Amino acid sequence: MKLETIIKIIATFVALVGVGKTYYEMRSANRSRLREEYKFAKDFLEESNNNPNLHPFALEKGYQAIAGSTTVSTEEIAYLLSLKNPSKYLNDYLRGKKYFSKLDTDSDCKLNFSKKYSASWSRKWRKGLYLTLYFIFFYSAFAPIFIPQSFLLLIITMPVYGVCAFWCLDEFTIISRAEQLEKNQQKHFSNIHLP
Repeated sequence: MKLETIIKIIATFVALVGVGKTYYEMRSANRSRLREEYKFAKDFLEESNNNPNLHPFALEKGYQAIAGSTTVSTEEIAYLLSLKNPSKYLNDYLRGKKYFSKLDTDSDCKLNFSKKYSASWSRKWRKGLYLTLYFIFFYSAFAPIFIPQSFLLLIITMPVYGVCAFWCLDEFTIISRAEQLEKNQQKHFSNIHLP
């Protein structure tokens, strides 16, 4: 065996060990973060239910901490937490908030698409556009593979068109999940406790 081959094998092995270690650390950190979120959510929700005189500032900050965002109102977070699969729907709402109108707590207390996106065709043509652009950008990112001796071109097209492809796929997913949220607003609790 040549010395070059042995060095390449050792370098590959070291790289794989490094990737494995990084993956393990990320998984461990994620578990710890989930445990912390659980403990905080449990303590905060118990406190807010047991203490009706909780200061509005503390209540707002607690809900914002659960959501991980300050751009969502306390009422919206409380409503989303009352749905089945609250964690999934809270995340979907945070990502697709621009597609929804403000939660009206005085009437039906339900999330509705804003006027611009309320028609089904309005969302369908956007999803179709994003999906078409995704395929175009994805193909453009990898097209130089099929051209002989175009490695330099591939280095340029992959990051540029790859990012555009990812963005289009992400927007398509956001709209799809917002539609799913709007359609599946089944309550988990019989009554909604809005602050």
